[in-house]
Amino acid sequence: MKKVFLLAITLAFTNVIFAQTEKGKFVLSGATGLQFVSSNIDYKYDGKSQGDVTQSSFSILPSIGYFVMDNLAVGLSANISSTTQKDEGDKYTVSSTMLLPTAIYYFPVEGQIKPFLQVGAGLMSIKEKENYDGDTDENKMSGLALNFGGGAAYFINDYVSLNFGLSYTMANLKDSDDSDWVQKQGNFAANIGFSVFF
Repeated sequence: MKKVFLLAITLAFTNVIFAQTEKGKFVLSGATGLQFVSSNIDYKYDGKSQGDVTQSSFSILPSIGYFVMDNLAVGLSANISSTTQKDEGDKYTVSSTMLLPTAIYYFPVEGQIKPFLQVGAGLMSIKEKENYDGDTDENKMSGLALNFGGGAAYFINDYVSLNFGLSYTMANLKDSDDSDWVQKQGNFAANIGFSVFF
Protein backbone atom coordinates (compact mmCIF):
# COMPACT_ATOMS: atom_id res chain seq x y z
CA MET A 1 0.00 0.00 0.00
CA LYS A 2 2.87 2.38 0.83
CA LYS A 3 4.45 1.79 -2.59
CA VAL A 4 1.18 2.55 -4.41
CA PHE A 5 0.72 5.73 -2.35
CA LEU A 6 4.30 6.91 -3.05
CA LEU A 7 3.92 6.15 -6.75
CA ALA A 8 0.66 8.15 -6.90
CA ILE A 9 2.31 11.17 -5.22
CA THR A 10 5.32 10.96 -7.56
CA LEU A 11 3.10 10.80 -10.65
CA ALA A 12 0.95 13.68 -9.44
CA PHE A 13 4.03 15.83 -8.79
CA THR A 14 5.53 14.94 -12.20
CA ASN A 15 2.28 15.84 -13.97
CA VAL A 16 2.18 19.25 -12.27
CA ILE A 17 5.72 20.07 -13.42
CA PHE A 18 4.97 18.78 -16.93
CA ALA A 19 1.70 20.74 -17.08
CA GLN A 20 3.60 24.01 -16.76
CA THR A 21 5.21 23.54 -20.19
CA GLU A 22 2.42 21.67 -21.97
CA LYS A 23 0.83 22.63 -25.29
CA GLY A 24 -1.64 25.53 -25.03
CA LYS A 25 0.03 27.29 -22.08
CA PHE A 26 1.68 30.73 -22.10
CA VAL A 27 4.95 31.84 -20.53
CA LEU A 28 5.75 35.45 -19.62
CA SER A 29 9.38 36.19 -18.70
CA GLY A 30 11.57 39.05 -17.62
CA ALA A 31 15.23 39.41 -16.78
CA THR A 32 17.87 42.03 -16.12
CA GLY A 33 21.36 41.97 -17.53
CA LEU A 34 23.38 44.31 -15.31
CA GLN A 35 25.78 41.58 -14.32
CA PHE A 36 28.45 39.69 -16.25
CA VAL A 37 28.07 41.62 -19.51
CA SER A 38 31.14 41.76 -21.72
CA SER A 39 31.27 43.13 -25.25
CA ASN A 40 33.81 43.76 -27.95
CA ILE A 41 32.80 45.89 -30.97
CA ASP A 42 34.91 46.17 -34.10
CA TYR A 43 34.04 49.29 -36.12
CA LYS A 44 34.70 49.16 -39.85
CA TYR A 45 34.45 51.76 -42.60
CA ASP A 46 34.59 50.59 -46.19
CA GLY A 47 36.01 47.26 -45.00
CA LYS A 48 38.83 48.79 -42.91
CA SER A 49 38.98 48.42 -39.12
CA GLN A 50 38.60 51.66 -37.13
CA GLY A 51 39.49 50.19 -33.71
CA ASP A 52 37.86 48.35 -30.80
CA VAL A 53 35.53 49.68 -28.11
CA THR A 54 34.76 48.16 -24.68
CA GLN A 55 31.38 48.58 -23.02
CA SER A 56 29.25 47.79 -19.95
CA SER A 57 25.47 47.48 -20.15
CA PHE A 58 22.19 47.40 -18.25
CA SER A 59 19.37 45.57 -20.02
CA ILE A 60 15.73 44.64 -19.52
CA LEU A 61 14.67 41.50 -21.39
CA PRO A 62 10.89 40.88 -21.46
CA SER A 63 9.41 38.02 -23.48
CA ILE A 64 6.16 36.15 -24.06
CA GLY A 65 5.71 32.69 -25.54
CA TYR A 66 2.99 30.20 -26.41
CA PHE A 67 3.57 26.45 -26.14
CA VAL A 68 2.81 25.10 -29.64
CA MET A 69 3.68 21.63 -28.37
CA ASP A 70 4.74 20.17 -25.04
CA ASN A 71 7.95 21.86 -23.84
CA LEU A 72 8.35 24.07 -26.97
CA ALA A 73 7.21 27.70 -26.85
CA VAL A 74 7.41 30.27 -29.64
CA GLY A 75 6.91 33.97 -29.12
CA LEU A 76 8.50 37.37 -29.04
CA SER A 77 11.34 38.70 -26.90
CA ALA A 78 12.80 42.17 -26.57
CA ASN A 79 16.02 43.64 -25.25
CA ILE A 80 15.91 47.28 -24.22
CA SER A 81 19.26 48.53 -22.98
CA SER A 82 21.22 51.57 -21.95
CA THR A 83 24.94 51.28 -22.56
CA THR A 84 28.05 53.28 -21.67
CA GLN A 85 31.01 52.92 -24.01
CA LYS A 86 34.54 54.17 -23.42
CA ASP A 87 37.16 54.65 -26.09
CA GLU A 88 40.42 56.39 -25.13
CA GLY A 89 38.71 58.92 -22.83
CA ASP A 90 35.66 59.59 -25.02
CA LYS A 91 32.27 58.62 -23.63
CA TYR A 92 29.31 57.33 -25.61
CA THR A 93 25.72 56.84 -24.47
CA VAL A 94 23.86 54.20 -26.43
CA SER A 95 20.15 53.33 -26.43
CA SER A 96 19.47 49.94 -27.98
CA THR A 97 16.24 48.12 -28.83
CA MET A 98 16.11 44.55 -30.11
CA LEU A 99 12.90 42.71 -31.10
CA LEU A 100 13.25 38.98 -31.80
CA PRO A 101 10.81 36.21 -32.70
CA THR A 102 12.00 33.45 -30.36
CA ALA A 103 11.72 29.71 -29.71
CA ILE A 104 12.48 28.15 -26.32
CA TYR A 105 12.65 24.44 -25.52
CA TYR A 106 12.40 23.03 -21.97
CA PHE A 107 13.93 19.59 -21.60
CA PRO A 108 11.31 17.14 -20.22
CA VAL A 109 13.05 16.06 -17.02
CA GLU A 110 11.50 15.20 -13.69
CA GLY A 111 11.82 17.49 -10.70
CA GLN A 112 11.76 21.24 -10.12
CA ILE A 113 14.73 22.09 -12.37
CA LYS A 114 14.34 22.10 -16.17
CA PRO A 115 17.24 22.92 -18.50
CA PHE A 116 16.26 25.02 -21.52
CA LEU A 117 17.64 26.25 -24.85
CA GLN A 118 16.55 29.42 -26.63
CA VAL A 119 17.14 30.90 -30.10
CA GLY A 120 15.89 34.10 -31.72
CA ALA A 121 16.41 36.25 -34.81
CA GLY A 122 15.12 39.73 -35.57
CA LEU A 123 15.91 43.43 -35.78
CA MET A 124 18.11 45.67 -33.67
CA SER A 125 18.35 49.46 -33.68
CA ILE A 126 20.82 51.71 -31.90
CA LYS A 127 20.82 55.43 -31.14
CA GLU A 128 24.29 56.57 -30.13
CA LYS A 129 25.30 59.92 -28.62
CA GLU A 130 28.93 60.95 -28.34
CA ASN A 131 30.02 63.53 -25.77
CA TYR A 132 33.44 64.93 -26.57
CA ASP A 133 34.79 68.28 -25.29
CA GLY A 134 31.26 69.58 -24.67
CA ASP A 135 30.04 68.70 -28.17
CA THR A 136 27.35 66.10 -28.83
CA ASP A 137 27.03 64.02 -31.98
CA GLU A 138 24.18 61.58 -32.70
CA ASN A 139 24.22 58.44 -34.83
CA LYS A 140 21.57 55.80 -35.69
CA MET A 141 22.17 52.21 -36.87
CA SER A 142 19.98 49.18 -37.51
CA GLY A 143 20.21 45.62 -38.82
CA LEU A 144 19.85 41.89 -38.21
CA ALA A 145 20.47 40.30 -34.78
CA LEU A 146 20.74 36.63 -33.75
CA ASN A 147 20.52 35.34 -30.18
CA PHE A 148 21.44 31.94 -28.74
CA GLY A 149 21.09 30.96 -25.10
CA GLY A 150 20.46 28.32 -22.52
CA GLY A 151 20.21 27.73 -18.81
CA ALA A 152 18.01 26.23 -16.13
CA ALA A 153 14.55 27.09 -14.81
CA TYR A 154 13.91 26.35 -11.14
CA PHE A 155 10.15 25.97 -10.63
CA ILE A 156 9.31 27.64 -7.31
CA ASN A 157 5.65 26.56 -7.58
CA ASP A 158 3.09 25.57 -10.22
CA TYR A 159 3.21 28.97 -11.95
CA VAL A 160 6.60 30.62 -11.37
CA SER A 161 10.18 29.71 -12.22
CA LEU A 162 13.48 31.39 -11.36
CA ASN A 163 15.73 31.32 -14.43
CA PHE A 164 19.52 31.30 -14.66
CA GLY A 165 20.94 31.61 -18.14
CA LEU A 166 23.78 32.47 -20.50
CA SER A 167 23.29 34.05 -23.91
CA TYR A 168 25.26 35.22 -26.92
CA THR A 169 23.99 37.85 -29.36
CA MET A 170 25.45 38.68 -32.76
CA ALA A 171 24.42 41.75 -34.74
CA ASN A 172 25.38 43.30 -38.07
CA LEU A 173 24.27 46.95 -38.18
CA LYS A 174 24.51 49.69 -40.80
CA ASP A 175 24.48 53.46 -40.33
CA SER A 176 21.22 55.13 -41.42
CA ASP A 177 23.10 58.01 -43.12
CA ASP A 178 26.14 56.17 -44.51
CA SER A 179 25.75 52.47 -45.40
CA ASP A 180 29.56 52.09 -45.62
CA TRP A 181 29.64 52.32 -41.82
CA VAL A 182 29.12 48.78 -40.49
CA GLN A 183 29.12 47.77 -36.82
CA LYS A 184 29.50 44.09 -35.93
CA GLN A 185 28.68 43.11 -32.36
CA GLY A 186 29.26 40.00 -30.30
CA ASN A 187 27.73 40.20 -26.80
CA PHE A 188 27.97 37.54 -24.10
CA ALA A 189 25.73 37.87 -21.02
CA ALA A 190 24.60 36.01 -17.90
CA ASN A 191 21.05 36.74 -16.77
CA ILE A 192 18.76 36.03 -13.84
CA GLY A 193 15.00 36.40 -14.23
CA PHE A 194 11.52 35.04 -13.54
CA SER A 195 8.94 33.33 -15.74
CA VAL A 196 5.20 33.05 -15.12
CA PHE A 197 3.29 30.14 -16.69
CA PHE A 198 -0.47 30.38 -17.27
